[in-house]
Amino acid sequence: QSSQSLWNRLSVLLNLLPSAADLQESGLALCNEVKDILSGAELPDLKANLLLPEDVALRNLPPLKNAHKRFNFEQDRPVFSAVEEVSLGKSWILTQAAFPLLEVLFFCHQAAEEARRNRLMRDMAQLRLQLEVSQLEGSLQQPKAQSAMSPYLVPDTQALCQHLAVVKQLATSGRFIIIIPRTVIDGLDFLKKENAGARDSIRYLEAEFKKGNRYIRCQKDVGKSFERHKLKRQDLDAWNLYKILDSCKQLTVSQGSGEDDTTGMVTIITGFQLEDPSTFSAPMQSAIQAAASASVEIKNVLEFYKQWKEMG
Repeated sequence: QSSQSLWNRLSVLLNLLPSAADLQESGLALCNEVKDILSGAELPDLKANLLLPEDVALRNLPPLKNAHKRFNFEQDRPVFSAVEEVSLGKSWILTQAAFPLLEVLFFCHQAAEEARRNRLMRDMAQLRLQLEVSQLEGSLQQPKAQSAMSPYLVPDTQALCQHLAVVKQLATSGRFIIIIPRTVIDGLDFLKKENAGARDSIRYLEAEFKKGNRYIRCQKDVGKSFERHKLKRQDLDAWNLYKILDSCKQLTVSQGSGEDDTTGMVTIITGFQLEDPSTFSAPMQSAIQAAASASVEIKNVLEFYKQWKEMG
């Protein structure tokens, strides 16, 4: 009775199973022993005692103790076809699990209540998260001139490797929330053996995450929307940008309804020079265009830093 969701799923299973009459009228080639069992399968007390492989395997399982009392486990077990075993299994389930209707309804009601409570808890957790983010955004020290700048910054691997000091200043300014997607951490991990900047970034991020810096946060993997394995092999930079963009989209969805204008909410700050996009590969240009279509800005980290400083 402590597993209401189990009973709820069991009731669904029982409704999916064919009735004994359906099996009898199906024209299946069944032996006489199985036909006899099916004829009384829906009675309150099934008299047959034919063993299934599952009965033998679960012989000493405590919850099945009463159900197994009728069996003689020392007897030779008849050889049944797969269809016959399935038909027998259906009979066992129907007899052992189909307790009185009111009791089934009671368990189903409890399962529904449990599901409702779980949804309520999830909704409350989401509201707490939204309140925390709202309070955090309200605490950002945004001068009026800087209010046009995105509150969320998502650095790519190149920005962290090449300009960690700049990212640190942005993170400690109290004016931005730095989001680090999982794919960026994976990129740093890939480069750490040969790139000192990657190693420094990993150490910095680990320290900030450990102390719970409210202005710099790790974002878990958000799905496989851009799991383009061919692109990953052919153009890793474009693939990484798509993955970062996926994280940005997830961030804007979590912070606003589908009807809200999220333009300017998130900026990807990159180590790449963006003055002449035509110098990039075709997949990279497509990724940059996809970001523009999603209202996500992409700026060179040094250019963004310079703009921020000029705004005072």
